[in-house]
Amino acid sequence: MTETTSSHYGPNTYRGGAIPPLPKAPKERSRLGEDLLPFGDYAYIDPHQQVCADAELVQHMDQKDKQFYESGDWWWDHQRIRFIKSQLGLSVLLMAFPVAYFFFLLSVPYFFILSISDAVFEYNRTFASIAIPLVAIVGFCLAMIATVYTTQPAFNGLAKIISFLLTPFHKWFASRTNRYMQNRQSELNRQTGMVSFAQGKKKPPLVAPFIEFDGYVERVIQRGGIFYRLMFVHRYTGKQFNQTSLSAIVDHKHEVHATWDMLQRYMDVSQPLPDVPRLEPFRHLDPTTAEYDQKTGRDPRFWRDLDLEAWKRGDGAAHLKAQIEYPWGQQRCQLTPQLGKIEMAAYQQRQEAAAV
Repeated sequence: MTETTSSHYGPNTYRGGAIPPLPKAPKERSRLGEDLLPFGDYAYIDPHQQVCADAELVQHMDQKDKQFYESGDWWWDHQRIRFIKSQLGLSVLLMAFPVAYFFFLLSVPYFFILSISDAVFEYNRTFASIAIPLVAIVGFCLAMIATVYTTQPAFNGLAKIISFLLTPFHKWFASRTNRYMQNRQSELNRQTGMVSFAQGKKKPPLVAPFIEFDGYVERVIQRGGIFYRLMFVHRYTGKQFNQTSLSAIVDHKHEVHATWDMLQRYMDVSQPLPDVPRLEPFRHLDPTTAEYDQKTGRDPRFWRDLDLEAWKRGDGAAHLKAQIEYPWGQQRCQLTPQLGKIEMAAYQQRQEAAAV
């Protein structure tokens, strides 16, 4: 690493090939039903599912505004990856809307039946006993079909109406939203080597070096089977963080392994930034990455100008195959041998000295 590159980063930055002595973990790091992920042994494979989704997002944003990444709303750059703690209440609200919308549509034929049932029975009981159930069945089917095809437009329309009605209160809501996001915002900071996990508005965030957090493949049992997500555990306090936007629930373990591989390489300042769509506009701003891209001749707009469908059929399919077939279980952790080589008091003094 050049002198310029070295001076660009802080003293606590992470380098997978130079992990310092660490205190022994107070508890066993093995966890029942969860796989401990290794430090410092890279597959150089980025999570295929996320790459595809992010490439579509980046291309869409680029078509709307070539400078989209300069917005404060873009949370991935060469300095830090910001993410939020998942909000169960909001998720439940979003999932509840289609159900409520379906019952609203279903109420139309229901009230229609109520309004005509007396007259129809009075006219002809036999006809009524056939017609009314038939109307109910057809109404149910139409409500189902309408729910499938019109829920998204209905939700968007409702959101626009609410937004219009609340326009006079825009500044108040904006301040509340900013405060809410600050309370739930976490980050991985490449330049400092530190990680910050939000713990809610009543607790300060947990801030510690990246090397103090162990990554695990967590099994999530849901309707339909077993799924997986990335879980972070702070080794010295036991606090765990899995309800984050970095911890998407996926079908296969290899996607979680690749996510951990990508995040490690992001934090490792001896490595170029992972070649993923969200980080592409910032590669020239990171010294290690800029040097690497200059040597390799990388196209600075590779992801933004890519024929994504052709890539999925070709290199993308090969990428997924490599991710599936990679022997993730054979990776060797470079951090584990360093545990127990320093006492906690001495380690803390070293951290305080580095922060000065």
